[in-house]
Amino acid sequence: MPGDLRELITASFDAAAADAWSKFTVGEADKLVLHEAALKVLKVFPGRMPGQCALMSALYSLALEKLGSQRGYVAAGSLYIDGKRVFGEDKEFDGKELFSESNLDWDGHAWVIYGDWLADVSVCRTADAGSPRILSKYIAKELGKGKGFLACRMAAMDPSGIRYVPQYVLTQDQVDAVGHGALAMIDKLNGIQ
Repeated sequence: MPGDLRELITASFDAAAADAWSKFTVGEADKLVLHEAALKVLKVFPGRMPGQCALMSALYSLALEKLGSQRGYVAAGSLYIDGKRVFGEDKEFDGKELFSESNLDWDGHAWVIYGDWLADVSVCRTADAGSPRILSKYIAKELGKGKGFLACRMAAMDPSGIRYVPQYVLTQDQVDAVGHGALAMIDKLNGIQ
C-alpha cells in the first residue's frame, strides 16, 4: 500500500509532500494527537450516522493539521472485510472531479493517512448503524460496539480482516471544501435540534 500512497500523494500534492509523508513515523506524542483530533470530530457528529466518511475524514484531517506536526491525508477508495468489498468499486474513478462537487452516488470509503498510520473516524459509526451487516459484525467482534474510531500502524493491518485500498488522495482544496461543508451541515443539524 505505501507505494500506491506515495504516488497518490504526489499526484494530489507534490513529490516533496510525498517524501515528507514517507519519512514520518508516528510516535507516542503523535498517537495522542490522532486521539485528540478524532475526539473533536466525533464530538460534533451525531452518533450512528452512516455515510459520512468523506465529511468526517476531511474534518479529521483539518483537526490533525491544527493539533499535529504533520499533515493527515484524506484517502478515498475501497474497504474490504474478509476479502469481500463493503464500499467502493474495482474500477478507477476521477477523484479530482468527484470531490470537486457534491456526489451522493459515490459508494466508496474515505479515511485518513497520518505518516505510517491509518485512522478512520467514521467506520465504527457506520458499523454501529447496522449496515452493511458484514461491517457491523466485524467491528463488533474485533473492536466492540460503540467505539469511536479505528487507528493503527498500516503495517500491522491484517489484510485477511479489514483492508483499505486507496485510489485517490484528496487535494487540500478538496479537503477544505468538504470540511467546510461538514461544518455547515453540523450547524444546520444543530439549528434543527
